[in-house]
Amino acid sequence: MNAEELSRQLSEPFPPSDVEWRITKVHQRSGLAVPYITSRAIQIRLDNVVSPFRWRTRYIPWHQYIPKPSRGENPEQADRTPIPSQLCGLSIYDENKQEWIEKIDGAENTDFESIKGGISDSFKRAAVLWGIGRYLYLFDAKWTAIDERRRIANPAELTQYYTEKLKKLGLCTAQSSDKTTACYCVIGLTPAPVAHYPNAAWIDLITPDGHALKVFSFGTKPGLVNGIQLQKASIVQRNSANGSYYELADYQAA
Repeated sequence: MNAEELSRQLSEPFPPSDVEWRITKVHQRSGLAVPYITSRAIQIRLDNVVSPFRWRTRYIPWHQYIPKPSRGENPEQADRTPIPSQLCGLSIYDENKQEWIEKIDGAENTDFESIKGGISDSFKRAAVLWGIGRYLYLFDAKWTAIDERRRIANPAELTQYYTEKLKKLGLCTAQSSDKTTACYCVIGLTPAPVAHYPNAAWIDLITPDGHALKVFSFGTKPGLVNGIQLQKASIVQRNSANGSYYELADYQAA
């Protein structure tokens, strides 16, 4: 694989199922949400593109700093505990040069699970240097409704915003390189009958690239059972009053 193709595959947008949202600011019952890619999704992307044996990480203690008192806080009573940070070196093996190429970035430890959070954030930042998830910097933060625990009240709204923004940017999510032979694995079915479609159901799939994906099936084609593998799956995005979703429109049993 040449450098151009490697860069293209690493930088492909992720499907909505791999995108999570972090609330960065709160105003009454609204929160300002920003999208991010999980460490697990980045690991799977690296495994799929370069293989599990051709990427590696190393972590290095970086610097420490003492946080400044917040507005209105008494400086003498402020917490002066130094906050450490981590550097992550993410290396990919270059077969042509027969050497490891490393890119490094860092992040401060987080308030929750501080060391683990710092390692995870520095890994994500290093991945961006390779192009993984970099397109998310083109997204504006979005105000969304939150509940009393500061959790996102309507995730479907953000999913719809994400997919619409991708279209506006002229981007599409990563697809399997061989759609004719690649298989989706059914790992769960939840009956969801609707008018005129008594066999309709929500289907939990594992995509050919190892991603989890939930789709809706009207149940008009027989043979859809737990554990089956699907070839030539046609999955289309639909919009409804409750937001966007994916429909399993057609398939062949493997």
